[in-house]
Amino acid sequence: MSPLAASRFPFSIGHVAKVTGVAVSTLRSWENQGLLTSNKSAGGHRSYGEADIERIRRIDRMRRVDGQSLSAIRRLLDSEEEGAAAPDGDAPPVVTFNHLGARVRSLRQEAGMSLRELSDRTLIASSHLSMFERGVAFLSPARLNAIAEVFGRSLAELLGGTSGRDFPVVRRGQGRIVGSFGPGVTIEQLTVSQRLMDAEVWTIDPDRESDGFYAHEGEELIYVLEGSLEIALADRDAEVLNPGDGAYFNSRIAHRWRNTGGVPAKVLWINTDSDRLSSMSFEKADRRLGLGAGIGEGIGEGAFSLELPQGARTFRVIETHTEGHPTHILIEPLEGLDADSVAGKMHQFIARYDSLRPLLLHEPRGHSGAFGLVPVASNAADFGAFFISSYGYPGLCGHAIMGYTAALRALGRLANRPRFTIEVPNGILSVQVGGENGPDAIALDMPPAIIAEVRHHVHVAGRSVDVAIAMCGDCYALVDATAAGLALDIGSIDRLLLMGDELRRTLNEMLPRRSGAQPTVDAVLFHAAGENGAVRQFLAIDRQKFDRSPGVAGLSCLLALRAATGAVAPGARLEAVSLFGGHLSGELITTTHGAGGAVAATTRITGRAHLKAVATLIQEMSDPLGSGFLR
Repeated sequence: MSPLAASRFPFSIGHVAKVTGVAVSTLRSWENQGLLTSNKSAGGHRSYGEADIERIRRIDRMRRVDGQSLSAIRRLLDSEEEGAAAPDGDAPPVVTFNHLGARVRSLRQEAGMSLRELSDRTLIASSHLSMFERGVAFLSPARLNAIAEVFGRSLAELLGGTSGRDFPVVRRGQGRIVGSFGPGVTIEQLTVSQRLMDAEVWTIDPDRESDGFYAHEGEELIYVLEGSLEIALADRDAEVLNPGDGAYFNSRIAHRWRNTGGVPAKVLWINTDSDRLSSMSFEKADRRLGLGAGIGEGIGEGAFSLELPQGARTFRVIETHTEGHPTHILIEPLEGLDADSVAGKMHQFIARYDSLRPLLLHEPRGHSGAFGLVPVASNAADFGAFFISSYGYPGLCGHAIMGYTAALRALGRLANRPRFTIEVPNGILSVQVGGENGPDAIALDMPPAIIAEVRHHVHVAGRSVDVAIAMCGDCYALVDATAAGLALDIGSIDRLLLMGDELRRTLNEMLPRRSGAQPTVDAVLFHAAGENGAVRQFLAIDRQKFDRSPGVAGLSCLLALRAATGAVAPGARLEAVSLFGGHLSGELITTTHGAGGAVAATTRITGRAHLKAVATLIQEMSDPLGSGFLR
C-alpha cells in the first residue's frame, strides 16, 4: 500500500470491528454482498477510512433498529450514491423524495425515536413511514410538515436550504430543484434558510393537492404566475387564485391548497420564519449589523440594524459562566485552522489570530481573569476546542469545557447524546450531561492529577507555610488557609492574591530543576474546611487574576492530595464552594502510586454552566483601544 493510501485508509479490519461492534466475519460478508468496499494492500490486507466506519455504523443501525434486509439497504445506499453524483453542465441540483426519506430517518435516529413513536406523533402509518424512509413512497406536504414540526424544523428546512453565493440575482431555472412531494409537484428554491424570507417557485400539476390542512410558524405570501390554485384557510371559504392574484396570511392558520384547473399552476411562494427576526447578522456589503425587530419605547424602536464605520470587523460569541467564572466562546468561523490535531490548530490560531485574544478577553469587554474557548473540528473526538486567556493558551480549562457543553446543548448539538468526548490540547476528555446530579449537571472526567510533593516548607511574607505541589494540566501549589493563618472570605481577596503571588514567585525560584526544565507553579489554591463537610476554595492565578468558580482542576488536585495522604479512597466525594457561592462536586475514581512517592488520581468533577449572552463584538479601525487593555 502506498503512503498516501495508508493515510486515507488507516484502520485495520480488526480496529473497525472493535469501534463499530460489527464482527470481522460480518464485515467480510457485507463486502461480498456489495455493501462495502475496502482498500486492499498487495498482500490482501483490508483497511478502511473514516467514511467507511460511518457507513458500517449506518448499515448496522438500519439492520438492527429498522429491521431492513441487506438487499433493501444496498438498494437505498446505491440510489443515494447515484443521486449524489455531480449534475451535468449548469443544471441545478435536484433533491429527490428518496433522499428526503433518508434525511428523516437520520433525524429520527438522532432523536432516539422509533417508527412507532413518529407514527403516533404525526398520525402517519408506520408502514408508510417505513416505505418513505426507504425511498419507495411519497408523503404529501401536510404530512411532511407534521414530520418537520416533530423535529423543530420548518418544511423548507426539512427539504434542505440553498447555499448562497452572496449575490442577489438568481437567474431563471438556476434555483435548487426539489421534487420531494412525488410526481406532480416541483419546487425551485430561490433562497431558503439564508435570510428572513424563504422564496420558492412551485409548479403544481392538475389535481395535485396538499392532502389536507396544515399550519406552521411564520407568515406566507402566494402569488400565481400561471394557471390557477385553490387556497383555503381554516376560518374562510376556499378561493381560486388566477394569474396576478395573491394571498398573504399568518402561517399558523391552518391552510390547504390544490390545483383544480386543467393546466399546471406556477406559483411564487414566500414564507417567513419569525424565529429569524431576533437573530443578529452582519451584512458586510453595506456595513449594517442586524438587530432584529425594533419593538417598544427604547431608542431602538423601529430600528432593525446599526450602520458600522468603514472597515469595522465583527466577531460573534456565546457567553457562559460556570459556577461564577465566565467563558467567551468564539463562534465566528476562522480560515486556516486545518491541522490534524487540536493542538496544531491552536498553534495556527496563535500564528494568525492572536490579536483576537485581547480583543475578546481584555477590558473594556472583559478582565484580567477572563477565559475564552475556540471550538474547532476534531479528527479524534466528537468535538474539539482550545482555550485562550488574558495571559496565554492554557492546555486545559475545566470551567470552559462546562461552558462549551452548555452552549452545545443549547445549539442542539447534543441531541440524544448524554456522553461525548472533546479533544483539547492536552488530550481527549469525556463529558456527561445529566445523571444523578440532575438534568443540567455537567460531569467532566479529568486527566490524572499528580501530587509531586505532599509537603514543601516555604518561608514567605514573614511566615512559614506548608504547600503541596500538584499538576493537572497546569502546576498548582495547594495551601491549607487555616493552617497558614489566612482567612478565606471575600474581604480577604486582596491579601490572598498578594500571598499567592509571593508564594508562586518564591516556589518558582526554589523548586529544583527536573530534566533540565524549571517547573513553573501557575497558580495557588487556598482551601479550608467549610460547612457540612464541604471545602472552601480560592484559586489565585497572579497578583490580579483569580478564578471566580471554586476551580475545577483545583478540586481535582485537592482530591488527589487527600488520596496521597491516605485521607480518602476511590469512591470518596468532596464538595467545593467558592467565596462567591459557586459549587462543584468531585469524586475520586482511581489512585496510582508511582516512584518517589508521587501519586496520580483520576477524578470526576461535576458543575453547572449557564448561558449569559449571544453577542456580536465590534472592532472599529479608528478605535485606539480596539484590542483591549489590562490594568
